[in-house]
Amino acid sequence: MVRKAGDIPPVAHAEAGQQSRIEFERVLALLESLEGDDWQQQTYCTEWAVREMVAHLAGSMTGSTSLSEFLRQNVRNPYIKEAENPVDGVNRLQVEERASKTTAEIIDEFRQSGPVAIRNRQKLPWLVRQVPVPGVGNFGYLMDIIYPRDEWMHRYDICVATGKKMVITPEHDGRLTDLVLLDIAKKLKKPLTGRTIVLQITGALTGTYQFGSKAEPDCTLEIDLFDLHLRASERISVDDARRRTAVSGDEAAARWFLSNATVLY
Repeated sequence: MVRKAGDIPPVAHAEAGQQSRIEFERVLALLESLEGDDWQQQTYCTEWAVREMVAHLAGSMTGSTSLSEFLRQNVRNPYIKEAENPVDGVNRLQVEERASKTTAEIIDEFRQSGPVAIRNRQKLPWLVRQVPVPGVGNFGYLMDIIYPRDEWMHRYDICVATGKKMVITPEHDGRLTDLVLLDIAKKLKKPLTGRTIVLQITGALTGTYQFGSKAEPDCTLEIDLFDLHLRASERISVDDARRRTAVSGDEAAARWFLSNATVLY
């Protein structure tokens, strides 16, 4: 069955809370399985080994445990003005502040902060959720979409770096993937300019999605689930993604899609 990516139902606030809880539990289980040299392994985020990535995850959770901590990390943070991208300034603070902690302390911070952070994000009033966040959208989108998506992607990063098997289920990971495809469809709706592209996802999860409305697609791309996320998050280049993707039809349209099918993580 071919699904139109633009018709994927958006996430509801309550559903986002459930996604966040499941992702938190899966990340925590992964962190608790790390040992020895796992912490020094390089990740897809080239400036971070696993230890720095986990420090970021712990810091991000702690950032939502209180309004004062959120403001300290995201507004009063001196690194934000120095960074080209404000997110880089937030990440820098989170990692540096945990540089002297043991790995057990970092995991414990994540364990303790996670449930509090998720409850706080779910309790945000509707009006606050509409407040714009430059470069992101609004607070609701940040809390409901980006935070669980960021954790999901880092769970994959850590699994690849350490050789751990990533737990994948259609109900959770499939839904998170659908929401990535929905964002891509929204981003490309106007730039498609008459193109129609079919995306066939293979591997740990499968599905076929259409971007555009023509009966006959300009091209069909067959790509592994994880390669899709690696490209959508810009962890791999267009050329790398193309080498990992089987294409039938218009090669230029396929490269155009791979070049533009990126969203926030």
